[in-house]
Amino acid sequence: MREQIRFPLLSRVPVWVWVTIDAAIAVVLAASFIGLASSRNLSEPGVTDYAAALATSLPLAVRRLWPRAVFAVVLLGGLGMREFLVPHADPLCLPLALYALATRSRAVVPLLVAAAVAVQGVVELPLTAVVRDQLGLVLAILVAAWAAGTAVRQRRLYTEQLAAQAEERARTEAVAERLRIARELHDVIGHSLSTIAVQAGVAGHLGGAQEMSRTLASIEETSRSALHETRRLLGVLREDGDAGLAPAPGLADLGALVERTRAAGLEVELKTEGEIGGNMELTVYRIVQEALTDVLKHAGARHVLVRIERQEDGVTVEVTDDGTRGQARPYGHGLTGLRERVRVFGGEFEAGARPVRGFRVMARLPL
Repeated sequence: MREQIRFPLLSRVPVWVWVTIDAAIAVVLAASFIGLASSRNLSEPGVTDYAAALATSLPLAVRRLWPRAVFAVVLLGGLGMREFLVPHADPLCLPLALYALATRSRAVVPLLVAAAVAVQGVVELPLTAVVRDQLGLVLAILVAAWAAGTAVRQRRLYTEQLAAQAEERARTEAVAERLRIARELHDVIGHSLSTIAVQAGVAGHLGGAQEMSRTLASIEETSRSALHETRRLLGVLREDGDAGLAPAPGLADLGALVERTRAAGLEVELKTEGEIGGNMELTVYRIVQEALTDVLKHAGARHVLVRIERQEDGVTVEVTDDGTRGQARPYGHGLTGLRERVRVFGGEFEAGARPVRGFRVMARLPL
């Protein structure tokens, strides 16, 4: 099953919901600041006071959409609110704008600028204990807002990286699965069609009805076997799981494979030493199947020796023939697929012409 990356719950809330909440907060703060400006005792509030109150609060409605612009406007607006704020620096709007900016970028410079504005607004001489407490409170709020925004940004980046890694892993697994199915289809169809082609060619030169009947029976058996394995592979691709999935071929099916190859006119000698189990049986079967197919198609051989030996630390599969075309044998998709199969198990694979005549395919699979 493909891994699902779930983003944090709050990040799945639509943007318009957050903008609506921010707009409500901005309106409440604007009303509060205008009320503070109107109730100042020194003199009647001026246009500058109202402008500062509105510039500091109302831009918060779009702080998630344009965090840099909102931070700059709120920062400038806070400079004009010293007359009616206690402490004489904005402890609400500027931290909210700084938080929104920190969720998008590192925002270290904006933090320092906001701290400088806070110090300018609060510090006055003589530096009493009350002033120091007010300064510490405002700076602590700014640092907390920046830290919270930075944590949200880091969490968002981490989640996005996890999602990207999961997507890449899913693509890699899909490619590997396609290659595996392609190798299976190549092995099944390539071997079966090659055997059928050779048998059909032999049948065309046979004169006796008995030999003709035996050859056609072998062709029928080979065709049914190919259809059986093809249905098994296609059943794996079905998503509803209704297809009947037959077991993958193993060592017990080597006898039938050898008989079909013999029916094509090739003498095959099979030697098996020891027992092999698990998923490695399919790999051993495919190695033998592809090697025999290669012999039928390219070798011009009369005799093939298949040797499967179970050792203490692994399994050795060796297929040798006495063909006359060993030096000219092509290294095609089949042998490449076998090399990839063996590599999955961390084994060794060799394929090449023998010194005098013939061709040799050898694989060592560690247990």
